[in-house]
Amino acid sequence: MGAYRRDLTAGAGALISGFQAGISSARGLGDIYVKRFFSAAAAVVCLSAPAAHAITVDEIYVFGDSLNDCCINPAAPFTNGPETWLVEFAALLGASYAESTTYNYATGGAQSGDYNAIAPGGAPQPNGLQSQIDLFEGDAPAVDSDDLAVIWVGTNDIWASSYDSPTLFGIEGLDIVKPLGEDPSTGDLTDYIIGNLQDAVIDLREAGFGTVLLLTPYDIGDSALVDSAGGSAQNTAYSEALSEAMLALYTPGIDTFVLDTVALIRSLQDGSPENGFTELTTAPSCTFGEILCETRTPPEQDSFIYYDFVHLTRATNREVAMAAADLLQNGTPVAPVPLPAGGLLLLSAAGGLLLLRRRAT
Repeated sequence: MGAYRRDLTAGAGALISGFQAGISSARGLGDIYVKRFFSAAAAVVCLSAPAAHAITVDEIYVFGDSLNDCCINPAAPFTNGPETWLVEFAALLGASYAESTTYNYATGGAQSGDYNAIAPGGAPQPNGLQSQIDLFEGDAPAVDSDDLAVIWVGTNDIWASSYDSPTLFGIEGLDIVKPLGEDPSTGDLTDYIIGNLQDAVIDLREAGFGTVLLLTPYDIGDSALVDSAGGSAQNTAYSEALSEAMLALYTPGIDTFVLDTVALIRSLQDGSPENGFTELTTAPSCTFGEILCETRTPPEQDSFIYYDFVHLTRATNREVAMAAADLLQNGTPVAPVPLPAGGLLLLSAAGGLLLLRRRAT
């Protein structure tokens, strides 16, 4: 970590310098549980998988963290180019999208819940995914079933959960928000993030979207956001478990496509050097020590997968854009899970009991 100290510290300052004050959500737990239950119920009673079909996309709205942030943080976009991957992605789909806060609510450092991973001076910043959805709902843009919502989040839930120090890089004032405390189990963290994603997708469906694209975090074990010997392995376990769960995250009434960026980045690493990538990890990244990525020649910049200690280069983002567009044009949305024999009766009874419990309270 010592070799990263200067550029990591500078990056951390950039990440917190422009966080906007979002709107923290005060959601009733009963409503959340009922919402999740009936989404799951509708999923399991479906017996047929959706067929592959190219979709038509009119406008794109974006949520998530610094991998999507174009405009909220003054340091955005966090790559060696003037744009996020979303500009090329929209062009490939022939969709309308602009790098502005009209379309892009993503905020550097956002976690999947209400808050940011960094709480300057211990003050939580309410600009996580749930707060972004609340802000979007408050803005109430007119959307319809031909519009696409894009969510890329989870990275900051993962590294923050495995990070041993209470502050980022040991810097006083950069307090870390650990959503489930120190070192939660892989299952608990996965369930927490999946629950937050499910709530967001349901809200977006109710806002009128017909399609949502979710991107999994890549293998965060590759990042330099670790401060212990076992941190990288723990981050890899978190990333793989979350990716697997996201690939099965079905929500009735909205087509959900999931891009597995764990697999995508690994395919770029496995395809080296024939694919042009020769620097495959964050040691070194394109920005490393005293060297800024932008000072390298363009071909040299494009040989790196990672722009800095956690973000991706424009060359990698190009791969993300192409893979995401191909998924929407030629892939299939997440399929529902068939219900086992006799399960429908049990599910109906459970739903009735849940509603009775809500009425009783």
